[in-house]
Amino acid sequence: MLKKTAINKISELAVQLMQKGTLIAPVQEAAGFNFREISDAKQVNLNFHNTILSPKAAFFPQMEDFVQYQTGQSIMEAVPVELNVKPTFLFGVRPCDVKSFEIMDIHFSGTGVVDPYWRARREATTIFGYAFDLDEPAQAEEFYQTLGIGAADPDGSDIFMIRKGETLLLKGITPKGEKLLTQLSRLADGSANEEEYFRNYISRGRDFKTRYTCVDDKNIAKKLEDIFDNGDFWMKVSDACLSCGVCTFVCPNCYCFDICDETLFGKGTRRRVWDACMFTDFTLEASGHNPRAQVFQRLRQKIKHKYSYHVRKYGVISCVGCGRCTRHCPVNIDIFSIVEEAMTV
Repeated sequence: MLKKTAINKISELAVQLMQKGTLIAPVQEAAGFNFREISDAKQVNLNFHNTILSPKAAFFPQMEDFVQYQTGQSIMEAVPVELNVKPTFLFGVRPCDVKSFEIMDIHFSGTGVVDPYWRARREATTIFGYAFDLDEPAQAEEFYQTLGIGAADPDGSDIFMIRKGETLLLKGITPKGEKLLTQLSRLADGSANEEEYFRNYISRGRDFKTRYTCVDDKNIAKKLEDIFDNGDFWMKVSDACLSCGVCTFVCPNCYCFDICDETLFGKGTRRRVWDACMFTDFTLEASGHNPRAQVFQRLRQKIKHKYSYHVRKYGVISCVGCGRCTRHCPVNIDIFSIVEEAMTV
């Protein structure tokens, strides 16, 4: 089923979605675009390349409360924070970010211990994927195509969207997406020519180049194992690193978190907050020992986790080539260049 609407009528579509649940979509902010919960339909803006932060916070918030309690009282008096999830529409997600959700599903749903918070949000959310503009070159930091992700790849989306001039084409990919499209009265039916355009665009997206060195998961996993003890290499590639953690916070596939307790005036809250393996005290033990006290050890861990450990354990690289880590690194460290160099050591 193919539907369409004019780009200048996106707000009308947004209104319909907001009437059905929570709408999370790209909005323009002072520093760039980010996904935000929409309160005004006119906020929705599809004139972006990609967002600063990945949309993973829709399922894995930067901070979420689990339990509330009174200090001094029995733990049996603690009250779980109710997870009140409404139907949610995640609108305008690029294919590389959609792929990241499938990889994150492994950790939160596929290892035998299910995270109920992640699962509830995933099940309640309809994903509107959004193809990259194939008439514009990829940004220098991006390399999703080298990991097998197409610029117009509909896999993982419930509804996939392609822009054709001033028209937005929307096609149902899953039964959930098909059902929703039938309920959106503001959308018109797409024509046969537009159906063909949609198919051709997806095909073109598979050939759209980001960078030219394709990454073979098993080869890179083995190579990174072989050079684990090559201190000269790791110190060289990490020489400029500040351990600021920006790369992990913008990454769609980083999932490290800490559990913290905060108390104020006798009221306590236990919550989950994002953490980062690049932080100095991430591995600091109660004894005072830190097995990864040096910067090169932490950067090595980050890269080997994504390109070696994750491949060995789950059979997939834990990176989708979105380029955010490089784009926002204050010292211009490029993870893809490190991977390329590692293959030649």
